[in-house]
Amino acid sequence: MKIKEPRVLQLIDSLAAGGAERVSVNLANALSEVGIKSFLCATRKSGPLEQFIDPNVKKLILHKTSTIDMKAIYTLVKFIKDNEINIIHAHSSSFFMAVLCKPFTGAKIVWHDHYGKAEQLNQRPVGAIKKASYFFDYVISVNEKLALWSKNNLYINNKQVVFLQNFAQLSFQDSSPELPGTKKTRIVCLANLRPQKDHITLLKAFKEVLKNHADWHLLLVGLDSDDDYSDLIKSYILEQGLENNVHLLGSRNDTADILVNSTIGVISSESEGLPVALLEYGLAKLPVVSTDVGQCADVLGDGKYGEVVPAKESEILFEMIKRLIGNEELRRSLAQKYHTHVLRNYSKKSVIDQLSLIYKRVLNA
Repeated sequence: MKIKEPRVLQLIDSLAAGGAERVSVNLANALSEVGIKSFLCATRKSGPLEQFIDPNVKKLILHKTSTIDMKAIYTLVKFIKDNEINIIHAHSSSFFMAVLCKPFTGAKIVWHDHYGKAEQLNQRPVGAIKKASYFFDYVISVNEKLALWSKNNLYINNKQVVFLQNFAQLSFQDSSPELPGTKKTRIVCLANLRPQKDHITLLKAFKEVLKNHADWHLLLVGLDSDDDYSDLIKSYILEQGLENNVHLLGSRNDTADILVNSTIGVISSESEGLPVALLEYGLAKLPVVSTDVGQCADVLGDGKYGEVVPAKESEILFEMIKRLIGNEELRRSLAQKYHTHVLRNYSKKSVIDQLSLIYKRVLNA
């Protein structure tokens, strides 16, 4: 029997600068680099990540306008058939589009679960995913809690559910971004403005920082949806008089350049999976303070490679940030150890090797 070679489509809702979106682009590019036929489709819209897609990755932007958009479904089915795609690697909620296409293409579905509220899984809606899972051939989860959730809730053999760690890579724009403060006085938080990222706790901690370090600046980098949560953050900044030191930079194409020109990286989330931003901090050689959510503590070696604090505890977060601000040697030591750790244990090669085996297992089951 001839072994089938994978021809893989990364399916994602958009190319906005979010964690799942960055993973889909990173995977598409990395698969192409090792000789696997690689494709990418954004079902709803493009975004800043489109410019980072490798020219060898054939892409499709559908501009889907409704949940069941027949024109978009037809276009995607044709794309899959024309390119002889045999695996749809569907990220997050794009599983629905993958399931709609499966009867017309015969492609296998690998669902990649990036759910970011690992601490509130008991509140996660299960109905639509459970029904769709009849059509899944494999499930990849970004942390152990999500893998267990899939095993307990979905119609899929437990042997076909796996935890696969994320990997990150930095794409530089060869620029020196104009940023407030200096390279020695910048704290960066790379996170879209969403409630689970809990920027308010970070702002409370940073307010305390400014009492003794008035020259420091906090850079909040991530998509601003101009919603109620965004308004809450902006109101807090103004009410507390932080507007000269806290900077909402929005979604940026030059995040790698911002990171390497910063001093400390922070994750203040109240819930996470395995945030790509945390790995990007390591690649950028930043010392890190992170809340103990999702896989964050595991990535940081339970404090060996960075400071780990409880979620929603602004005073403890402040103390850890203050500790790093006051000890340049500690910052340098943690940054180097964490950088080495990320390169060794969260490498692109390791993840792609594991993913290639999953694809071949799916195709030749």
